[in-house]
Amino acid sequence: MDPKRHVVTIVIDDIDKAFQPVSELLHAYAPHILLRVGYPMRDWGVSAIFLVMELDTAQMGAFSGKLGMMQGVKVKTTTLKIGDHQ
Repeated sequence: MDPKRHVVTIVIDDIDKAFQPVSELLHAYAPHILLRVGYPMRDWGVSAIFLVMELDTAQMGAFSGKLGMMQGVKVKTTTLKIGDHQ
């Protein structure tokens, strides 16, 4: 499969429980991360992480599935469809 680019939004609403496992998973997938932006919203007690990643569809499913199984984490992925790079 050809790699595609994906936008991933991660919301951590249980920072004490989920921050470390999310960080470890992001470290494992670091070679595939093209952009990472974190936004701690301390007044709401949550943290948001935005990623642009390059993975094939199966790898993206595995990554988002691992995140989705973590307690206190919500994940949303969108595959970018730009021109001939679909």
